[in-house]
Amino acid sequence: MKGMKLTALALMCLMLAACMGAKAMEVTYTLRSGVSLKNYTVYLVVNDQRKYQELIGPEARERGLFEELRGGRFDLKIDMPNGSRVTMTNLTPQEAVLEAAGRKLSAHGVNVTNQRANAQLTVEVNIEQMVIDTEGSDLVARVFLNSLVYRDASAVSKSSSGATSNRIKLIGGTGGATVLSEALSQAMNDLDLSGINKF
Repeated sequence: MKGMKLTALALMCLMLAACMGAKAMEVTYTLRSGVSLKNYTVYLVVNDQRKYQELIGPEARERGLFEELRGGRFDLKIDMPNGSRVTMTNLTPQEAVLEAAGRKLSAHGVNVTNQRANAQLTVEVNIEQMVIDTEGSDLVARVFLNSLVYRDASAVSKSSSGATSNRIKLIGGTGGATVLSEALSQAMNDLDLSGINKF
């Protein structure tokens, strides 16, 4: 009887471990210092416009890589220019870009609000692509973004940025967090939001 209880307990532990799945991938956005922006209060919105909605590309998925991304979420660490670090867990790409863009705007002197009625301008960031895949022996991550800054439809400032990070694939797909971090950091840092200063 005691042995049966122990077996049942072991099975429950295995089932719990399976449900919990792999540990989340830790992606780091290294925020680069840049030109100061006007101290407007802006309403920030992020739209996920990816045609391919999976974080894992087809070839990597076929190889069974990046199990930690199969839920379409990852942990995000933001390294600020002053040396501090902010950590958030279990984010979708849309939530991660919202956090990254918000921290970027704040670091450059802009006030960010989630109330459109309280805002002087709207900053809209669209995710065109965010994927990690393998190409032959390489790991490849791609992040492409575009942005709109506007007060109303009559005056819009547009910007776009994209980044691809490549790395020789290590055993088991190790290095995925590095290439995705590099691509996200470059794409976000290169996204030109200086259109705010035109208003």
